[in-house]
Amino acid sequence: MSYKNEIKNIELFFKYCNNLEKIQNFKKQKNPKVSIISPIYNRKKFISRFIRNVQNQSFKDIEIILIDDNSIDNGVKIIEKYKKNDKRIILIKNKKNKGTFVARNLGVLMAKAKYLIISDPDDLLSKDIIRICYKYGEKYQYDIIRFIAYLDIGKISNEKFVNFQKSRPIYQPELSTYIFYGNNELEIIDYTITNKFIKTKVYIESLNSLNNFYLNIYMTSMEDNLMNFILLRIAKSFYFMKRIGYKYIKTSESITKKLFIISQVRAEFIFIFLKLTFEYSKNTKYEKDMLNLRLSYLLKNFDRKLSEIHFNKKFYFFYEVINMIINCIYISDENLNLLHNLKNIIEKKKFSYHKQIY
Repeated sequence: MSYKNEIKNIELFFKYCNNLEKIQNFKKQKNPKVSIISPIYNRKKFISRFIRNVQNQSFKDIEIILIDDNSIDNGVKIIEKYKKNDKRIILIKNKKNKGTFVARNLGVLMAKAKYLIISDPDDLLSKDIIRICYKYGEKYQYDIIRFIAYLDIGKISNEKFVNFQKSRPIYQPELSTYIFYGNNELEIIDYTITNKFIKTKVYIESLNSLNNFYLNIYMTSMEDNLMNFILLRIAKSFYFMKRIGYKYIKTSESITKKLFIISQVRAEFIFIFLKLTFEYSKNTKYEKDMLNLRLSYLLKNFDRKLSEIHFNKKFYFFYEVINMIINCIYISDENLNLLHNLKNIIEKKKFSYHKQIY
């Protein structure tokens, strides 16, 4: 099936989903085969659409784990309404707001199924993607199956990276990096977690490999990057499926969009990810190239925001991470220059901060 036909079919399905009002009765599966996990924080106006979208998957043997991260918009009442008629829905209520990363992980630990999909509540899955992924997963026992996500405007969001001619599996050691090679040229950089069908045990093993600093950290941005980085080191097999399965809907309420504006918060998440990247690197050639590429991207973008940041005690953390990275022998000259520039800026801000205090 061509991309154009695939997109057209998905669009028709989304229109159907958006207009669907009837709440059906679904029985709880004793041993569900797939867990759909979604953390929810103040997404009241998207909850009904999201639940209906999951309910109308062609694959019915699922459980739907929704984690309310201490929302204040009464969206829980909508979930409870659907829960009465659909025994597959499991609602977890956090007494405190824990952030997207921790909320997702709570859902994973609750999952009973062999496979899982992480989804955001304001996005949508195509109707057949779970059925197709399950079929491939059971037949070939892939640890992770990656499908294509596209933006709500109808364009494939990562089209320029999908250069491989056909669907193909990838195994370690090539898998232990974000970068996959084709004719010695970069082929794809993988950032997201919501376009993946994952074995639950692999996800849990990945969580177990993290220390408490990362497991308990509050993150609402860069959490996909962090988890992908670890997952691709634990998984032994990964399958690129050249099929569109996820619709990312960009809204005015997008958390990520807000965090790009709140540079102080965004800076902290960037440095948390950088810290993890260099602590968990396996130092393969793949990873050295990937780390330099990612570091260059982050530093250039962060450098534009650095002058706007009002530093507080967080700059100690930034300073620590920069020193750790500078000491890596494989950092490119370009990145070393960027790091030294950042270090100088932070030192000046550090001096100014102390001067204000005293």
